[in-house]
Amino acid sequence: MTFDRIDRQILTLLQRDSRLTHQEIADRIGSSTSSVSRRIQALEDAGVISARVALVSAAAVGLNVCVICNVKLTHHSDDTRVEFESLVADIPEIVSCYAVSGSHDYTLTVVVSDVQAYADFLNQRILNSHLVDAASSSFTLRTVKNTTELHF
Repeated sequence: MTFDRIDRQILTLLQRDSRLTHQEIADRIGSSTSSVSRRIQALEDAGVISARVALVSAAAVGLNVCVICNVKLTHHSDDTRVEFESLVADIPEIVSCYAVSGSHDYTLTVVVSDVQAYADFLNQRILNSHLVDAASSSFTLRTVKNTTELHF
């Protein structure tokens, strides 16, 4: 799908505040409400807009520890990858998972309440799996940048 200036403006505004009404978006970009509505529907139909969500502050809900966990699998077969990715999908503490190149196979972002909760998570959910050969953890000290906004 190709994007023109108006599509880009709509996407930028929605990434910053998905609660904006079609009228508010139209007013900000100098377009009609019906045009904005059609464009948003087309962007949703094309899968460009995949969801509209509320971003929750982890600290405000008692999740004070963020850990980057690098995982190395025991085997590098399609079955192992599929099984590991299925395992990860079912663990709510994992907020992101990336298949990566390099010395490990996956990088996970894990958000939990405290260090003990992470130790329990790591030992029971990750290292206890027959799919995992090794895992290394880096505890984040502070967030320098964390955004969901894409620029294109």
